[in-house]
Amino acid sequence: MTTLVAGGREEALAVFRRHWTYLSGPDAANSLWRKLTPEEKRKLGSSLAVALTRHGRLTSIWMHLHSHVSEPRAVVELAVKLFSYPTDEADWLLREMGELPIDEEAAKAEAIARGDLVLVRKDRAVYWEGEDLEVNWGKGKVLWEFLVLACEHTQHGEEISRFSIGDHAGEDVVTQRVYRLRKVPEIPHALTDRFEPVGLKTQRFTFPASRIQIFDN
Repeated sequence: MTTLVAGGREEALAVFRRHWTYLSGPDAANSLWRKLTPEEKRKLGSSLAVALTRHGRLTSIWMHLHSHVSEPRAVVELAVKLFSYPTDEADWLLREMGELPIDEEAAKAEAIARGDLVLVRKDRAVYWEGEDLEVNWGKGKVLWEFLVLACEHTQHGEEISRFSIGDHAGEDVVTQRVYRLRKVPEIPHALTDRFEPVGLKTQRFTFPASRIQIFDN
């Protein structure tokens, strides 16, 4: 491990500013574009010029492709991807900024330990305040998928409407699913009470977005 990892907050800010400066140059933009997949390029308008016009800077492009990522995290992840910034130093820098480490297993363990609302898609697990809620979802997927949808919408700063669920969903589908989620015995009311009506047939899950983490495995 390098000696930089032992640095403090002041050193972290200096490193962060240096990466920010590097990411502002045209070489970084061209390098990122070469590393993107065809599907990622399509999402950005199929040309670097269009992507920069729409989003303004590389961090915004990265956040568009990875909607759960904050701008400070985008800087660090881009530094790893474009400048071969060592992952141990990246994890140090992320932690100094209050972010989770890059490694998914380490990030999941840290998120659970600090009490975040953590969802794991593979086994449909829900962790909160450091505990596995051991939710029995039964054989159906509807309520689990609705909770994931609600969390994703919160991360994106969006409200949940019937159109979030599908073009052919009924008008009362959001209200009905919130009601059913509140009936799941393992999910505390302190979580389900975070659903608040914000408009006609529309609700918002008001749990802090920065404390929601969703992992695939």
